[in-house]
Amino acid sequence: MDKYFLYIDILGFSELVKNDTKIVDELYEIIASLNVHDHNVFKTIIFSDTILVYNDAEPIEGHDHRYIVMFLCEFVQDLQNRLTGRNIVYRAIITKGQFIHYEINKIPCFYGSALIDAYNSEKGIQAIGLFIDKSCKNRCVVFKTLEFNEKYDFVFTTQALERVEYEYEGDFPIDYYEVDQTELDWSVTPEIITLENIYRNSINHPEIKVRAKYENTFKLYEKHYPKTVKCLIENNFSPTFISPKIDWQEKIDRFPEDYSFIKTMKK
Repeated sequence: MDKYFLYIDILGFSELVKNDTKIVDELYEIIASLNVHDHNVFKTIIFSDTILVYNDAEPIEGHDHRYIVMFLCEFVQDLQNRLTGRNIVYRAIITKGQFIHYEINKIPCFYGSALIDAYNSEKGIQAIGLFIDKSCKNRCVVFKTLEFNEKYDFVFTTQALERVEYEYEGDFPIDYYEVDQTELDWSVTPEIITLENIYRNSINHPEIKVRAKYENTFKLYEKHYPKTVKCLIENNFSPTFISPKIDWQEKIDRFPEDYSFIKTMKK
């Protein structure tokens, strides 16, 4: 049976290992804390800087396929939010194909065309974030997408920015009560911090090739969220313009979050 397959590559991992092992330990704490480990429909494999997730149960109805793709996107969204404020980025691919995983004497064995395709394709994508194979695009009904190239579409895991741009139509400021009662301030803050990191690196990253990947990514956000991105740039990425009466600093100070508690929980 073919599997829906999520391939996540943590970028710049070798530099992290060489320069700051504390950050590497924090990264593994984050990976160990992800919601994906608590979902019985999916299996997860982690090795070095790579996370693999696939559906263990076979989808039957059409909504099963949409359910699986939605959760794979949510797993990436969860990783993105937990990485907020750490300047650690990833490139991820959702595809579908052959993937086999079993154990021999507690030794994990895994292979398949989906893994090979994702591995080879991921290296050629000159951007960061989540991408979905066009063959799976019609199953992605919750998260918005934008064409990236002939094989992949970019997936926007920034659902709070989606609300700001399209539900409120980028009409600022948004009423304090609306923001406070829906907790939009709490959900949009990590997405703004992440987007600011992409923007800063698209301008200032010292390596030209890496800077180009950030630039290509930021252009996707700029195209999809034109009103919000314009205001963010004009306000130096301070979210105050969204709703001035909100205590935004309280939300900003929350990041980066500490996930060291996971060591105790997993013993």
